[in-house]
Amino acid sequence: MASNKIDDLLQCPICLEVFYDPKVLDCQHTFCNNCLKVHLAASARMFSTTNSVECPICRRRTNLINNSIDSLPGNYIVRDIIERQYGTASPERPPGYTQQIRDRIQKLQNGEEKEKEKEKEEETDYMEYLKPAAAALVGVLGGLLLAKGVKKLSDNNKKHDGH
Repeated sequence: MASNKIDDLLQCPICLEVFYDPKVLDCQHTFCNNCLKVHLAASARMFSTTNSVECPICRRRTNLINNSIDSLPGNYIVRDIIERQYGTASPERPPGYTQQIRDRIQKLQNGEEKEKEKEKEEETDYMEYLKPAAAALVGVLGGLLLAKGVKKLSDNNKKHDGH
């Protein structure tokens, strides 16, 4: 994991390691090539599309050529900084690295699902408040219509009595 301020800037937001083959999205956020591939695969299962990838940070969509993360431009500035900082363009990855990325993305998606469930619960609570308000509104409207009908009947009676 990153240890100093420069390392923090060179850290992928998905795997939390130094970028490995950094790719940049249209929103200018940068991620490891492999992290984006795993993210795209997980997203494709949820959204049934692979022609674009959603930024894990800002949610802006980036179109892909041939449904491939490899079509995204590399972030050569970040790659050059990594090379100067570590003496290599791509630091070694530990065994099981890809599975760690998958696990992290799964945790992020589970968090999103819980958030969506919470929003649904809040909508349900909102509906519980809306039903009595709607009933009260219907009652008020019914009362107004009744009053208007009574006034009209009274006006008609006055016309008949006056003739």
